[in-house]
Amino acid sequence: MSYAFEGLSVVLTLLLAVVGFLLLWIRTAPGERIRTAITRLLDRVTGRSDLGWLSWWHLAAIAAVVYAGVVGFNVVTGAYACPGGGQESDLIGFLNSGRALLAGRNPFTVGDCGGTIPEPYGFASILISAVGSPAGIPGIAFVWGVVTVAVVPLVWRVAGPDRRYLTIFVLASPLYLPLVVTQIDGASNALIPFTVLAGLALASRGEWIAGVVGGFLSTGRFPALFPVVASFGPTRRRWTGAFIAIAVFGAVTAVTFAIWRAEFLDVVFFSQIGRRSFSLNFYEVLQQGNLLPGGSIVPVVQALLTVAVVVVAFFRARTGLWAAAFTLTAVTLLTQYLSFNLLVCLLPVALVQVRARWWFWAIGVVGALNYDVAYSDWAVVGGVYWPTEILDVVLTVLLLGLLVDLWRVRAAEAPGDPPAGAGRIAASVR
Repeated sequence: MSYAFEGLSVVLTLLLAVVGFLLLWIRTAPGERIRTAITRLLDRVTGRSDLGWLSWWHLAAIAAVVYAGVVGFNVVTGAYACPGGGQESDLIGFLNSGRALLAGRNPFTVGDCGGTIPEPYGFASILISAVGSPAGIPGIAFVWGVVTVAVVPLVWRVAGPDRRYLTIFVLASPLYLPLVVTQIDGASNALIPFTVLAGLALASRGEWIAGVVGGFLSTGRFPALFPVVASFGPTRRRWTGAFIAIAVFGAVTAVTFAIWRAEFLDVVFFSQIGRRSFSLNFYEVLQQGNLLPGGSIVPVVQALLTVAVVVVAFFRARTGLWAAAFTLTAVTLLTQYLSFNLLVCLLPVALVQVRARWWFWAIGVVGALNYDVAYSDWAVVGGVYWPTEILDVVLTVLLLGLLVDLWRVRAAEAPGDPPAGAGRIAASVR
């Protein structure tokens, strides 16, 4: 069954790679012929040559149906049950963590399939699991499904005038459909782009509400705080928004620490900052070659560089979206534990400008193939690591290219603006 799932995941990734490429290609001058063909097809199928009838809830419904279908299949086939052999089940870990919070017990280290498992998620994530835990496994799947599907209307809200095209592009990315919709780890990490996009969407209503929501949700996955703070840079009351976000994050973290002390701090922060199990960027190559220095030197350097990135983005950004995208890219590049699930945090990058979307597309395809084939199959099962190490370097180069390109343009294009010469299809997808 696992080989069948792996094969299906690879086929889906390749299919979405082709779809994403076509979506990007039709917005270029050489794609004029494809744009014309799509316009004619729309006219024949729907009776009109545009997608003016398409709203965000249509696209959210697609994500919800796919998610419900996958969850239902997994429940029926027992995929969420304990796999045996001493392995844990992530969903059962979420369930027990939520139940522990409701019962007043430690929710950061819980029982899972006969053993114990650390739950490296902050208070906001634990609270979401607690809301769904009374309904058991279906309840956990539902609440994280809400977070997953809610990303779609948030993308629609932040994307700007070209929202139909950009939301379709994000929906068809390997970093959304197969990653977020088909596995609970992807859904839980979707809280990062959800937090960033929610803060950007609420910023128009005031820095206070954006700061409170962004700061609280960042406690679920603490790296989300960096793009949230950076995104306030271009706002009128940027110090107010940044201070509120940091204050709310700090207050919730302080209360959580006061209750669970080291049981919370070690699992959620320290164990994640120094985690070296594997990585899809260049850190994996250093780890395999025993070239990564021990001790605290690497986390300290990472922390200093991350703070520097946030400060630069805060003061240099022209838009909050650019600041968030630049910071997310830098954090993804700097982390020494870059799992495929964490790549979902890059979803806001697709909304910044045209060139960034090409980098985003390539990162999604390379990351998916690296994790699904080179790492999970060839390295873990077969013991052959050089293919995944090559793709680790490729992904690092792509992330560097995206970071440099974002810095070079610094939001020269407004979010969602189509390139010159996009033609009729540009208007048809708005």
